[in-house]
Amino acid sequence: MISYFRSILPSRLFLLILLFLAIRIPLVFLGVPATVSELLYMLVGERMADGFAMYRDIYDSTGPLSAFFYWTIDVAAGRSYLTYRLTATFLLLLQAVFFNVTLNRYQVYAGKGYIPALLYLLMGSITFEFDMLTPLLIGNTFIIFSLPYIITISREGLDNNRLFVGGFMVGLAALCYLPLALFLLVAAFGVVLFSSNTFRSFLLMLCGFAFPYALLVTYYLYTNTASYFLEMHLLQPWQFQISTLLPPAHLAKALLLPGLLLLLSLISTTSLPQRLVFQDKFQQLMTVWLLVSAVLVFTRQEISVGTFLVMLPPIAYFGEFLFASRTKKWILNLYFFLLLGGVLLLRYREPLGINRLVQVDDSRLLLPQRQQPEMMTGSTVLVLGDDYSYYEQNKPATPYLNWELSQRHFGRLDEYQAVYELYLNFRQESPAYIVDQAGLMPQLKHKLPSVFGVYAPTQTAAVYRKSR
Repeated sequence: MISYFRSILPSRLFLLILLFLAIRIPLVFLGVPATVSELLYMLVGERMADGFAMYRDIYDSTGPLSAFFYWTIDVAAGRSYLTYRLTATFLLLLQAVFFNVTLNRYQVYAGKGYIPALLYLLMGSITFEFDMLTPLLIGNTFIIFSLPYIITISREGLDNNRLFVGGFMVGLAALCYLPLALFLLVAAFGVVLFSSNTFRSFLLMLCGFAFPYALLVTYYLYTNTASYFLEMHLLQPWQFQISTLLPPAHLAKALLLPGLLLLLSLISTTSLPQRLVFQDKFQQLMTVWLLVSAVLVFTRQEISVGTFLVMLPPIAYFGEFLFASRTKKWILNLYFFLLLGGVLLLRYREPLGINRLVQVDDSRLLLPQRQQPEMMTGSTVLVLGDDYSYYEQNKPATPYLNWELSQRHFGRLDEYQAVYELYLNFRQESPAYIVDQAGLMPQLKHKLPSVFGVYAPTQTAAVYRKSR
């Protein structure tokens, strides 16, 4: 079976896509429960579609380019989980195929085939987290697109534009998810390996990286929102306050398959025959890619299986060496079917009713199913807390979407400037309901009676309704 994909005939690619869709699509249409992250991204896109500016009118750390993607989807389809997941499926497929085509084009291996794409798509289907249209997934697409420009064998004055484009792609990836800027290290290593004038080539790539940021900062300076952009995008992701969304044992269980595949593949590289200099250099580049990906995982505040998306390219690259080794064919086929079976068991454990046997507790990722008062449905709501479930059937009001970033005002109620900015934001837009999970309403009514004095408690605990 695995030997079938050691060819670049169109039929192999067609079967690869069918296999991926057969694994991926049924769970999408079976209806995976809504997740907190997806709802947050939809709220960002919805607020932008309503004419509110990112960071100034929407307090959230989502990258500006990712926010633009969410705005586009909201304009086209509104709040649609199906649209988000189909878009994520398309992007993952695009990444795998483009990555594989790049490997074949530059003759990274002794032969050509679709095994890297096959492994990329298999490992990208182990959990529904890879079905989510996250900023990391969007940004990783640009990282994959930058690869042909990073490995350009540049000659003085001839390939300068390609180096600039490579840096530009990494810059776009960082605008989607800022920690992807760490891939400048991979780009720098590629310059060292493949360029003739290392320092000048790296400066060109650095200029390409800075170019989209220069344009965006210029826009924010003209709109007087540069300070918001600095605080919520450039500084927020580097907190290094790590927590796991899954229990550590369950996280290790979900990552067991890709971990074993990577380990066996790395072992296989130790017995490689002599190869071309370019192929050895490319292997060194992918080793650096793997290390940078591992570091990037720990830049996130909350680690889950989806965080390891950035490690799919090196896993797919090194996996080729395992399945191209001199091991007997029936053993390699056994490896493949074990991988395929493991992916299906993990992905369909709940529909198959085997969650007790293959238990992975991802309940913290899911949106809580909360029975809301009928009077709140279809209204504007502000939640003083981090429970986004109240927004599922309502629209957010005021900039305070991300509760952690909202502490710039609600966490400084003893400071005049914070209270004054709070007053200005509520004068511009006030919600019909306030859900006070933080217990701040008594203090807010005391500090700003003209704003919060119009809210009266309802029969539902911690829910306040605007009376006039």
